[in-house]
Amino acid sequence: MNQLRVGFGETKITPPLGTDLAGFGFYLDRRATVIRDNLKASVLYLRNEKTSLCLISLDLLCLSVEFADQIRKIISDEHRLPAENILVACTHTHSGPAVQPLPGLGRVNKAYVQSLPQLILEATVTAVRSLRPATFAFHQEAIEPIGYNRRLSNFQEIDPWLRVGIFKLGRTSIFLLNYACHPVTLGPTKEIAADWPGAAVKALETRGHRALVLQGFCGDIDPVSYLNRRMGNLKGDYELCGAIIASRALKSLRYANFTPNVELAAAEERIKLPLSVFSREDLDKETEAALEANRQFPNASRVVKIWRKKIEKIYDDALKNPWLDNVPVQAIKIGQMKLIAFPGEPFCALGLKLMEKWPTLVPVGYANGDVGYFPTTEAYKSPGDYACYCAPKFYGTFNFSPEVESVILEAAAGLLARL
Repeated sequence: MNQLRVGFGETKITPPLGTDLAGFGFYLDRRATVIRDNLKASVLYLRNEKTSLCLISLDLLCLSVEFADQIRKIISDEHRLPAENILVACTHTHSGPAVQPLPGLGRVNKAYVQSLPQLILEATVTAVRSLRPATFAFHQEAIEPIGYNRRLSNFQEIDPWLRVGIFKLGRTSIFLLNYACHPVTLGPTKEIAADWPGAAVKALETRGHRALVLQGFCGDIDPVSYLNRRMGNLKGDYELCGAIIASRALKSLRYANFTPNVELAAAEERIKLPLSVFSREDLDKETEAALEANRQFPNASRVVKIWRKKIEKIYDDALKNPWLDNVPVQAIKIGQMKLIAFPGEPFCALGLKLMEKWPTLVPVGYANGDVGYFPTTEAYKSPGDYACYCAPKFYGTFNFSPEVESVILEAAAGLLARL
């Protein structure tokens, strides 16, 4: 028997006003002046007779792999839980504080960042103390598109499904929500907000439930409201998205098949991703191309100059070893539901390909760190593509090579087969 017990905990991780917010472009000086939503660290703790899992959702843009590893170790030591059984994922709100040091994307408030591990740990302790018998069901509901493919400017290569893991505890439930769309609704304002993931959670809380969001593979997916305008959206826009998601999650209660006996498992592997290391003779050419591709971003030249200095320092080593090492890939099983988690921004099409073989798969991005975008091979055929050629500049590295798609898919398949 695998009788499931479930606990939930959360803590507020809203930064102080004046903290730099992250995302939307380089050196925008987005120092927070307004709190629209409190940001949260939400924890779902699962246990049966054999295994425990800890799933953590943070209303933040991203974490470095090193910082995510630090958080996971603290939780592992506290709860005597293998690190591979702990998932630390960000919702990727662009209206949250700068936490991962990325040039031009906000100065990091070191005191705030140092406070995060303890706050997250407190939420895990609350979750463990609240463990109760529960039943579980996995369900998928097609929803009105909240996201569109920003590269293609259409609704091709989007994931139309809301994936819901439901943990029923008497009259209330805990919802594990998964949908793929950048939480960028407000645009580059100076407002702190959890965007549509926070709105979905809040909508379920008003009905007496608890919830947390694991962001999907949304590297090329933006809110539909951006088709109308990229600036000028309001809180009501992301609240509408949250309301749609919450209503479909509640509908799942009618059709889901619940069971008290749930198998739990986890596996993790550290992989390396292929880099495109150009010749030294092409360094000036690459620098000029980067400046040209980023003309739309104010002060982008400062980022390119920082990138150039870093490249010159690591060039010889990268030429000998053209890989990014220590990239965590994690797979988790909760009954019939399987999660595959990557530390970055996979394009939506990668998740769609994986779901052809694993139809109950939950793709999770921004998980256990962030090392950049994971584009499709096809995307690299577009010169100047932002995700392929621009974004690596603020990570201070070379572009991934077009083979990154096959490496990602192969790593995911291997781990999922182990569960």
